[in-house]
Amino acid sequence: MERVITDKEYNIHFYEVNYKKRANITSIMNYLGDIATYQSEKLGVGMNYLMDNKIAWVVYKWDVHMDKYPEYNDTITVRTCPYSIRKFYAYRKFEIFNKGEKIGEANSLWFLINTEKRKPCRVNEEIYTAYGLTKDDDTQLEFEKLSVPEKIDFEKKFNVRYSDIDTNMHVNNVKYVSWALENVPLEVVTNCSISDIKVIYEKEVSYGEKITVETEMDETEDGYTFKNVIKNAEGEKLTLIKVILTKA
Repeated sequence: MERVITDKEYNIHFYEVNYKKRANITSIMNYLGDIATYQSEKLGVGMNYLMDNKIAWVVYKWDVHMDKYPEYNDTITVRTCPYSIRKFYAYRKFEIFNKGEKIGEANSLWFLINTEKRKPCRVNEEIYTAYGLTKDDDTQLEFEKLSVPEKIDFEKKFNVRYSDIDTNMHVNNVKYVSWALENVPLEVVTNCSISDIKVIYEKEVSYGEKITVETEMDETEDGYTFKNVIKNAEGEKLTLIKVILTKA
C-alpha cells in the first residue's frame, strides 16, 4: 500500500491577508486543517464517518514553517500526506507551493478520541486502509519540546466566543494561535515575518470560558522569539505556543 497524497488549490482572498497583502499565518493553518478534512471526506472517513462511530481527530501538536508568504489573489497548492499511525494517534505532513515553488511545510500530530468518553481510542483497520497505511507505518516525527515563559512581558485576557467553536464544540485549534499573536507588539509585526509556529495543545477549552495569554519576548540576531502559555480561569495550562519571527 502507498500513502494517499492529496492536493488542493486555495485562492488567497482579501480577508485572509495582512496590511502587506500577504496571507496571514492563521489563514495558512486553516488551509492545513481544511485539506486534512477534505482528504478524509474523499476517502470516506470524514466527518459523518467519525460522528457515526462516535470518534474524532483532535490535534495535539503543530510545527509550521514558512519561507515565503503568498499574496492577495495568488492561487497556492497545499499538499497533505498521512505519514504514520501509532495505535491511538497519527502523524500528518503538509507542503505548500506557490507557482510551483515550495514556500512552506508543516508536521502535525493528532489523537483519535472517543467523543462520549473523551478518551483516546485505537485507530481501526478501516482508517488504516483508507489512508493507505499499515501497522508497519509507525515512524514518529520529531517535535520540539516547548517550555512555559520564564518571565511575562505581555499578558492579555479573552472570552471564548461562539465564532471560536469548531464541530467538536470546542475552540478551533487555530484560534489559540490568533490569541497568542495578539501579544506580538505592532512594531515587531511591521518589521518582521513569522517563519515558524510550534504548538502543543494540552487541555481543551469551551464556549464562555475566560482565558489568559502570557508571553515572553526574546530578541535574537535575526528577529524575535515569543514563548506563550494559554491558561484558563483556574490557572490551568491549556496550550504552549512558540512563535519565531525573522526581520524582513
